[in-house]
Amino acid sequence: MKKRRLITAISLLALVTSAYVLGWSSLFTVSAIEINGTKNSLPITIKKGEKLARVEPRIVASGYQKYDWVKSAVVSRNWINGKVSITITERTPIAVFNNLAIDAQGQSFIITGQEISSLPKIQAPSVDSAIIAAAFFRELPVEISSKVRLLKFHSGDTFIMEITSDKGSLELRWGRSEENLLKAKVYQALLLQPENAHLKKVDVSAPHAPIVK
Repeated sequence: MKKRRLITAISLLALVTSAYVLGWSSLFTVSAIEINGTKNSLPITIKKGEKLARVEPRIVASGYQKYDWVKSAVVSRNWINGKVSITITERTPIAVFNNLAIDAQGQSFIITGQEISSLPKIQAPSVDSAIIAAAFFRELPVEISSKVRLLKFHSGDTFIMEITSDKGSLELRWGRSEENLLKAKVYQALLLQPENAHLKKVDVSAPHAPIVK
């Protein structure tokens, strides 16, 4: 019984000592804070000299994830040198709608210094419609999507694309987002025909009866 009490007392003392060292002593304090993964200015809520044990990574990370352009934030503490590292992953835009960017997950966010001049623009009546258009755009074969400069979302959930290439610009009327694989094949097959070298309009909304002009 005495041995058990002694072991319990030693364990309790070790726990209290550890808690004091981590939470109250001058050891294990924040020596530096670094933010990686972004060039955007972000506030730092952690202070040098703060007790490292009192820095809660999930709480700190959640503060950064409130920014709409931040996809994720990971906070880590180095118990050896006292450095706190904050790694930010920015959302990657795939298209632009007015002053908003849209990423592959269908999230809209304010553009923050990213290069967007090469991204396709979406023309739609609302943000929700633009997100639907972005989802459609993401499913297109890269041979088509890489050349899209403007994607128009029309009533009836129909799509029209302005495509540019070394041969000039072309209007591609897609219609509704259905039979997309067949429409893509029909469109690409039409481009391979010598007589279609200078097309200005292609309508594959009815893929079994495409129209070219």
